[in-house]
Amino acid sequence: MYFSLYKIIGIYSGFTFYFYLLLFTLFKFVKSSFAFNPAVYWFITGYFLFIPMFILVYLKIKPRNFKDFLCRANLNLFNKKDWLYAILGLISTFIFSGMIFFVVNLILTTLNLKPLETNPWFFSMKPFIGVEKFLLLLWFPMFFFNIVGEELLWRAYIQKNSKPRYWWINSLLWLMFHLPFGFDLMIMLIPIMIIIPYLYYKTSNTLIGIFIHGMYNGPIFIMISLGLLPS
Repeated sequence: MYFSLYKIIGIYSGFTFYFYLLLFTLFKFVKSSFAFNPAVYWFITGYFLFIPMFILVYLKIKPRNFKDFLCRANLNLFNKKDWLYAILGLISTFIFSGMIFFVVNLILTTLNLKPLETNPWFFSMKPFIGVEKFLLLLWFPMFFFNIVGEELLWRAYIQKNSKPRYWWINSLLWLMFHLPFGFDLMIMLIPIMIIIPYLYYKTSNTLIGIFIHGMYNGPIFIMISLGLLPS
């Protein structure tokens, strides 16, 4: 039996509210208590946001063993068709995100308005310098739970149990979950918010979303963190 729209909206709304709650409690506390690179405050907060997603899906799926978990979570090895969807999806995500960034900033500049902000409103990303780079070790586990936790919850649990034609509703609600990052980032994230749910609708393979989501977020963050790209 498919989830009702009320249940789907309720889960997305609940985690969006929880995201805001963490920003105004845990994130605020860590930021005021410790003097680290600003990204570290997000790493710590991210553990409390994304690990519960992973645990919730595991408890709901109730796998008998690891192999059963992979099966129930639709974590399928890529065939040729999956690779095609994954590569084209990733390329499309970068192209359309870049187009949106360029066009919107062109319009804003023409109107003498401030260009899109590429950092969340709650912190400014700064490169890690010297021994600070060791703090990136805190990022890798958080990144895993960020990508895998979200894709398991949104795709392998909610979208899997939604009516197939509701894939676009999952797109809109996933975009809503990113409200805490601010509208500027949400605008740039629109392509990935559409592409991943659509590809899950076409393939029922959670691993495609993990691949695109991870390749979209990870390398860019690392390059910014090392000062190879401007923040």
